[in-house]
Amino acid sequence: MLVNSIQPLNFRNLEPVRLDFSPHANFISGRNGQGKTNLLEAIYWLITLSGKRGNVTDCTRKSESGFSLRSSMTFGDLNHQVELHVEGRSRKLTIDGTAPRRRRDYLQDVLVVDFFPEDLLILIMEPSLRRRFIDFTSVQHSLEHEEVLRRFKRILEQRNSLLKSPNGLDRGLLASFDAPLAEAAAKVTSMRLYILAKLGARTDSIFRDGIGEKYETSLFYKPCIEGIPETHTDLENPPDFAIFRDLYLSALDSMHQRDIDAGRTIIGPHRDDWGMTLDGKPVKVFASRGEVRSSMFALHLARFHVLTEKRGIKPVVLIDDVMSELDCDRRKRVMELLPPGQIFMTSCDPPPGKGVNDGLAEDRFGEMAHFVMESGKAERRL
Repeated sequence: MLVNSIQPLNFRNLEPVRLDFSPHANFISGRNGQGKTNLLEAIYWLITLSGKRGNVTDCTRKSESGFSLRSSMTFGDLNHQVELHVEGRSRKLTIDGTAPRRRRDYLQDVLVVDFFPEDLLILIMEPSLRRRFIDFTSVQHSLEHEEVLRRFKRILEQRNSLLKSPNGLDRGLLASFDAPLAEAAAKVTSMRLYILAKLGARTDSIFRDGIGEKYETSLFYKPCIEGIPETHTDLENPPDFAIFRDLYLSALDSMHQRDIDAGRTIIGPHRDDWGMTLDGKPVKVFASRGEVRSSMFALHLARFHVLTEKRGIKPVVLIDDVMSELDCDRRKRVMELLPPGQIFMTSCDPPPGKGVNDGLAEDRFGEMAHFVMESGKAERRL
């Protein structure tokens, strides 16, 4: 797929002008605070119909109630005119002037793999960031999993609302939530283990053979109840969720009083975590800053390959000023691991010229478009 052009309206500080992109590499340079990241975020919104940073209000120009994005895109072997208008919780999407019957009808044809500076922190920061990463990757891998996550969150919210009831609690009603919550939780857990297995197999080879690091990597799951494994080895099929369902059902039943005392559900996928090890040692505890960066690059490259193989789509790649975190040799190795496709990169510095031995050089990608961003307006120089 390709994003051929974009024209934002009332999106952060971006000027409402049309930008035409290269189908290969697009390099956006400029000083900090000029709008480079905002442009990548607009593309992210266009493809995922959701935001990367902040809420709708944060993305909307001051004094406006919403924002719009217009784009010429190529997917399904055809060019399409896509428009997205966002206001509050409303998302109005049209493709060639017609709203799709379902969001999935559009999302099944488009795909993005993003790497923003905050992604460097996923392996060492709070578990909620890691849960968000693995769940979003699961949905990108299998779009139908989005409904599984919605159902789990809806049942969990209803159960927690009951547990917070100020007028006494009906234990029979509380127990009625156990079976549907256990089933939804089991499906979420099964998919997480499956995606971690697929990512883990790719991450290790990329980390050592591609980027050139010396350690063996492994991804592991940290469930909050006993009986759920930390790893899954079948790369073709997820674990049988029925086994996990029975484990959750038993655990939820035994935890009723503790849930009542806490006023919330204290076991489930919303409390689980996952992580990475280097030669058996947790990255979060033992890895150096450089090793954490290399680990995250390997993980995101693995995500690129896993999603491309499953979906049969070359994703648009967004890399926001993170290549500067690597030395020239590692940067070159990372870029060479990306299959051909459309890529958007930002940096404070302009791109290196032809013939430079650098992973970002123009002759690495063929045609490269260079935009200079200043005060929300991108001017094409190449």
